[in-house]
Amino acid sequence: MDLGTAIIGSLCVAICAMPFVLTTRNRKKKEQQLETSIIALAQQYYCKITQHEICGNYIIGVDEKKNFLFFQNHLETEIKQQVIDLSTINNCYACRQNSKNENLERLELKFRFTDKSKPEIALEFYNQDINFQLSGEIQSIEKWNELVRKQLISIKP
Repeated sequence: MDLGTAIIGSLCVAICAMPFVLTTRNRKKKEQQLETSIIALAQQYYCKITQHEICGNYIIGVDEKKNFLFFQNHLETEIKQQVIDLSTINNCYACRQNSKNENLERLELKFRFTDKSKPEIALEFYNQDINFQLSGEIQSIEKWNELVRKQLISIKP
C-alpha cells in the first residue's frame, strides 16, 4: 500500500468518525450541565443529591436523608424545576396517558399530598409533542416510582 492511499484512507476514517465524537462530547457536556444544575438546586434547600438519573431532557435526584426529590426538565425555551418534600407526600404513582389510537402521549410521575386540599404534583417524564421517540423514560419512571415508594415507606412511622 502506498503512502497516498494510507493518508486518504485515514482522512476518510477521521471524517466519518467526527460526527460520533462530537455527538458524544456534546451529550457528556449536557449531562454535566444537568448534574451541576440539580446539585445547585439541592444546595438551595440545604440538601445533597444521593441518587440521580439523567434521561433525555430531564434529571431527577433525591436526598434520601432529608426526604427531598428534585426534578428539572430542560425544554428548548425553559427549564422547569420542581422540588418535592417527600415528608408531605402520601402516595406516588406512574401515570400513562394514551391517545385514541393507543400511542403513548404522556408519561408522568404523580404525587398525592397527605393534606387532601393540595393538588397533585406531576413530573413529566415524556411528552409526545416534545420528544418524538422514547429513550428509556418507561424504565426510568418505573425505577423512580419504586424508589420513591420505598422512601415514603421509610418515612412513615
